[in-house]
Amino acid sequence: MTVTDNIRNWLATDASDAERTIIDRQLNPPGGALAAINGVVITGPQLRAAIGAIQHIQIRSEADMVRHGMILSAFAQEYGFTPIDYAGAALHARAIALDRWCNLHDPYGQTDVDAFFEAGARAPLIGTPDGVAFEPNAFGELIAFLAELPF
Repeated sequence: MTVTDNIRNWLATDASDAERTIIDRQLNPPGGALAAINGVVITGPQLRAAIGAIQHIQIRSEADMVRHGMILSAFAQEYGFTPIDYAGAALHARAIALDRWCNLHDPYGQTDVDAFFEAGARAPLIGTPDGVAFEPNAFGELIAFLAELPF
């Protein structure tokens, strides 16, 4: 019997209705996973620090992606992000979307760094055939707007 089989058996036989409700809410958030990830409030400096925590691990395999996820989940837990169930995933999704946007739209790193991270923390993530991303034009405009702010 696998771990998954054990969990299914526990859910079917031993879990209370309240436990099932909590688990169902975590696995199937209102509005879907992307809405839950977009609902996590993050600031630009927090996102920058989170990415700093994983940047030393180059992605060479799926195991490296999992390691990123584990580090970011621990980061979210330590800094008290809410809802905690989606905070690590939100940081990870935003890191991936920032990396994707840079590779496509700013390969030479000429974007204002503070505006870049602040936009990355605020812009809504969208689903694409390649995974989560920012809407490219709106994201670029947000960066330009934030870079022009006097503070």
